Amino acid sequence: MNQKDPIGNIIMTLLFILLLIAGIISYRSIDWNVLKRMEAVPLILPTPIPTLNTTTNSAVPSASISATPQKK
Repeated sequence: MNQKDPIGNIIMTLLFILLLIAGIISYRSIDWNVLKRMEAVPLILPTPIPTLNTTTNSAVPSASISATPQKK
C-alpha cells in the first residue's frame, strides 16, 4: 500500500516550522550576560553524609532481638 497523505504531510511540516520558530524565539530571548555571570560563580554542592560499612564500624546502631524476654 503506497497511499499518499497530503493532510498528514502538511500537519507535520507545519509542526516542524512552528518548532523552528519557537526555537529561534527562545534563543533570541536568552540574556547572555546573566548566563555568563551564572557560569562564573563557583558551584557549591552539599557535602554527602558519610556512611560507614556495616561489617566494620556502624554509624547507626543495629536493632537486635533479645534472647530473654523482658519482665513487666
